[in-house]
Amino acid sequence: MFTILLGTILGTTRPDRRGIFGRVKAYYGVVEAQARGSLHIHILVWLEGAPSPLDLQTRCQQDALFRGRMFTWLESIIKHDFPSGIKRRALTHCNPDTVRRPKQCMNAVLGRPPNPADPDFESRWAQYLRDVLEASGQEHTHNDTCFKKLKVSMARLSPKEKDELCRFNLPADIVKETYMDDEGSTRIRRLNAMMGGHNPTASGAMQCNTDLKFVGSGWVGMALSVYMSSYTAKASIDSAVILCALAAAVEDAEERKDTVTDEVEASRHVLRRTLNIMVGRRELSGQQVAAEILGHGNHRTNVTFGKYYWTSLLNYVSAEDFPRVAKSDTNG
Repeated sequence: MFTILLGTILGTTRPDRRGIFGRVKAYYGVVEAQARGSLHIHILVWLEGAPSPLDLQTRCQQDALFRGRMFTWLESIIKHDFPSGIKRRALTHCNPDTVRRPKQCMNAVLGRPPNPADPDFESRWAQYLRDVLEASGQEHTHNDTCFKKLKVSMARLSPKEKDELCRFNLPADIVKETYMDDEGSTRIRRLNAMMGGHNPTASGAMQCNTDLKFVGSGWVGMALSVYMSSYTAKASIDSAVILCALAAAVEDAEERKDTVTDEVEASRHVLRRTLNIMVGRRELSGQQVAAEILGHGNHRTNVTFGKYYWTSLLNYVSAEDFPRVAKSDTNG
């Protein structure tokens, strides 16, 4: 599925490299697994010829024609609402208040999309896309995941508190028309406060939930690019596992402090124990194991990277502060 998304939909393997966003210059995607094991991917995409966030802000402020064309393009590739004029399917034989994903909508992700050659493709596609968005949870509803970093449970929060404390910052402000604010940040048209950003072609073809964001313009765009880069390449081990491993390593070191008097050796022991416990407690899903066996790896990219010898660089900058460690010293 990732190969189809990257090669066909994003167009990275097409002769002209044109996809749903335009001509792709480079991309980097990290494959992750959710708690239940299902795989998903975080992708950063660079488009050929795209200006920097600050240049984009300047051009939009000085060139009305360019600004209008860019806003039209953004509204065509990123949507925050259901297809216009298409209503939710009527529910039958069930209570709509107790059904989160209607069966009629779930059927959309279990079958093939409408055939573009059909005479009524346009109307069928709009209803099909609405069903896919409903079934995949593209329209956000608050759940425990929204508040997993809070000490209070979701059941004790009022509707207003849920809206204010949701870590996904939903509901978002309604934006009737795309515009650029005084700080140079581009606000894309949004008519549904609870809808995540998506591309109709990608959502309809992949039949899954997506969260599509435009890096943007100005200083906000620059900050968002740093955040998205860090988030995409974040550690695959949950922070809870890391903290538990560190606590266990410290406890073990406390028990051994009578036998280990060297502070450097004690610190090295804590670090080694932490890493061993982290590896031992890491859980892998069947999908992750299968992907590794098949040689798919945990990332997708069309660029190559050189090796970066961080320790050698630090030693070159300041040999006194970052002395080289002999190989024999790392065995203890």
